[in-house]
Amino acid sequence: MFQVDVFSFATAVMALLLAGGLLIAYAINRSLTAFGWWAGAFVLLALWLATSTMRLPMPAVWIKWLSWSSFYAAACLVAYGLHKEGDTRASPVSRMVTSGILLVVIATGLTILNAPPPYWLLLGPVPVLVFMTWSTVLVFRAGAWGYGLTLIAGIGAVAIRSLFHPGGLARVLNPPPPPALRGGYEAGSTPGEAIALQPRPPINGLIDFAPPPGLRPPVEHPLIITLFTVVALLALAVALVLRHVLAELNRMRQRSTTDAMTGLLNRAAFEEAAAARLRETRTRPACVILLDIDHFKRINDTSGHAAGDRVISRLGLLLRQASLPHAIAGRIGGEEFAVILSASDLAAARLYAEAVRAGLSAADFDAGISWKVTVSAGIAMHQPGESLLGLMDRADRALYAAKATGRDRVVVAGDLAEAGHWHARQTNRTATA
Repeated sequence: MFQVDVFSFATAVMALLLAGGLLIAYAINRSLTAFGWWAGAFVLLALWLATSTMRLPMPAVWIKWLSWSSFYAAACLVAYGLHKEGDTRASPVSRMVTSGILLVVIATGLTILNAPPPYWLLLGPVPVLVFMTWSTVLVFRAGAWGYGLTLIAGIGAVAIRSLFHPGGLARVLNPPPPPALRGGYEAGSTPGEAIALQPRPPINGLIDFAPPPGLRPPVEHPLIITLFTVVALLALAVALVLRHVLAELNRMRQRSTTDAMTGLLNRAAFEEAAAARLRETRTRPACVILLDIDHFKRINDTSGHAAGDRVISRLGLLLRQASLPHAIAGRIGGEEFAVILSASDLAAARLYAEAVRAGLSAADFDAGISWKVTVSAGIAMHQPGESLLGLMDRADRALYAAKATGRDRVVVAGDLAEAGHWHARQTNRTATA
């Protein structure tokens, strides 16, 4: 008959419950791709926990293979889940296969040599440590320092667990003295004197889980390790859930504040950010630029809405590329955009707007747009005590003047009088003709 350590069995049940929780979370939100893989990892950990302390009356090599293979496969699924989630760019498949071959080689060697239980501890940690060390190098190269430090902590935990396990490598490095033979006599005794027989050694588990002899009850050692395992599993599950909850909240916040087509702020988010920026820069100059694509309705009517979307996306890209460290850009309407430049005067704002205007004018859209696509811009500089609404109203009047005086130009609010006189002269000249 085989025996199973009750605490390890309870921990295995806990791991299965955690796997079920991850599967439920994945069923509710399919975007949590890694949760499905991590649920499989917890199932494999439960299998390892249930079999690693199993006591058998005779050697069962296939159970040792199954137990340590489950331990290794759980580590692989955690890494692959991170890759599928997009947190690590390099696929871990090659590392999984290579380290898996190492596991098979070690297991085959131990089986052929009929190695005692302490040596079987090599089967789990060695391939896992090779896999984790290899992964750490790639993670650090990718700049993911958080994952790299986590992997280093995991490597340390596995290494310490392997070295100081009372039935594992510690026994290999410092084997206990051989027991006295029955029928012999101890030093200092006389032949024929009765001696105490050595107690029968306990039946070994897959990793010789029995505690070292002493006054402690036999349950103490497995209980401590099991409690640590339960706490570790719970901490890992909570960390994974919190990580994805925070990531989902961040994605929701971005979706609520970002224009999907251009990647810029939407109107509400721009106005909130611009108002905050004006409050921060009361003593420094700040300018608002309003931009509007010229003849945008003509683009949609003659070339289709897909062409119009490409023009909007290109203007959004130009605004991001020309963006300064102190600039905030947003799409505030269909073809209308706004930028606030703090710590910038009118000259800097004009240069920014001219760069965007020239970039769109030089763009080649093909696909039915046979004319040059242009944009008009209006600029206003913040005045002491002026609200964001008043500032944007002045920039909007400058934009209207740019539209009225021929489009494809930048007009500053201070030049409105000159622009109005120019427009009046053009109107009179047309009427006279």
